[in-house]
Amino acid sequence: MDHTKQMAKANGYVETVFGRRLYLPEINSPNGPRRSGAERAAINAPMQGTAADLIKLSMVKVQQVLDDEKKGTKMIMQVHDELVFEVPQEEESWVRHEIPRLMAGVAHLKVPLLAEVGVGLNWDKAH
Repeated sequence: MDHTKQMAKANGYVETVFGRRLYLPEINSPNGPRRSGAERAAINAPMQGTAADLIKLSMVKVQQVLDDEKKGTKMIMQVHDELVFEVPQEEESWVRHEIPRLMAGVAHLKVPLLAEVGVGLNWDKAH
């Protein structure tokens, strides 16, 4: 955390693993509360931003495969780090296997990515 704050103070921004930047104009502010807010953002943004990048990459990859394979499964929404699908019963097995594989394969990081599937009549029941 200290290293991240130092880098933010030196550069004026932090980056996600994929290079997307969050500029922090208040990181060197003489105003303590503003500076503290920017420091908190500097610590939080790389991790949350990388998670957002990963879910966006997953959405693009999954939709590409759904389209290419002409599946009846529809991606209907994103909820934080989850994707919600409407799945025809005959595609449930495919979705259980392929969607996590596709999502886990969108990036190769130092730690493995893991995607899990929950199934239910609605989003609440799928948890």
